[in-house]
Amino acid sequence: MDLFSSTEACFEIVAQLGIYFEQAADKNELIMENQMIFVRVATLNDAKYAAEIAKETEESAIARGSGISKRSPESLVTKMREGKAVIAVTGIGEWVGFSYFEVWEGGAYVSNSGLIVAPKFRNAGVAKAIKERVFRISRRMYPEAKVFSITSGAAIMKLNSRLGFEPVSFAEITQDNSFWEGCKSCVNYDILENKKRCNCLCTAMLFDPQKEKAELAAEKRATEELIMVLDCVAYPRHSLVPDAMGTNALCTALTDIKWFNEYVFPIEGNLPNPVKMKVSGGLYNFTVEISYDHSYTAKEILNVIKNHTWCKFTVRKEAFKLPLTDDGVYKDCFVSNNY
Repeated sequence: MDLFSSTEACFEIVAQLGIYFEQAADKNELIMENQMIFVRVATLNDAKYAAEIAKETEESAIARGSGISKRSPESLVTKMREGKAVIAVTGIGEWVGFSYFEVWEGGAYVSNSGLIVAPKFRNAGVAKAIKERVFRISRRMYPEAKVFSITSGAAIMKLNSRLGFEPVSFAEITQDNSFWEGCKSCVNYDILENKKRCNCLCTAMLFDPQKEKAELAAEKRATEELIMVLDCVAYPRHSLVPDAMGTNALCTALTDIKWFNEYVFPIEGNLPNPVKMKVSGGLYNFTVEISYDHSYTAKEILNVIKNHTWCKFTVRKEAFKLPLTDDGVYKDCFVSNNY
């Protein structure tokens, strides 16, 4: 039987194609009006598009009434040759969009520039795909560089923000004269010069990898489990009333051990207990292993223990994974006498 004589078979083929298209979109391939759009690193074979890209870049700036430095076809071809450009094309070879990056101050800075999409392909997610691709390449090739972008377009600012860029002053991006020379062809260059490069009509946005590392480290610290160990010694509890009997060391030890095993540190909502205390060892001399997250500081935990128990405890220095620096009170170890 002919495969296409079956309606069910046809539907199955269409479904499989739909799955393929969805998967393709995740691989920098877009579908628009039944056309496949490929977002990839540009090569010298794409030099044929350079004149059209340069022309559309200039016309687009004029139409928007915004300032943008002109790019010659030759400069775009250079970026393609160096592997510093990203281009989007259809399956039949029609140019769709383009962007490139440049390196400044020996790799200290990388600029993401020249993002342009052909008019008929706008508002289809092409700019987002190109922007993400050129940013990823910049980060992969120059992981320690600060990545910046200057633009007067709200849409580009929005894309930058999603990638982790933040608005900064012009003083925080490259001061390489070669970069600012490129602004001479912009209609707003006089404004830039009059303000001595402090600001202009464009907004500078910066992605700082060091800040990202610090944020990731802080996030990791906020979720990781910390450990400290207390060596405890039970002592009798003396009565505060004259001539009254106190509590012997055995009873004090049992009371403290019960508290360590049962106490729950308060926490908002239905979150799990942020502090877990496990007792081991004997009665008069026992050890408490405490695991905790950043819901409580070590100082807060020790103060709670101090206010609820009567044993003398010492924090093992080698078991303390987080330095105690609060107010300089807790140094290498801490000893509490609660009587």
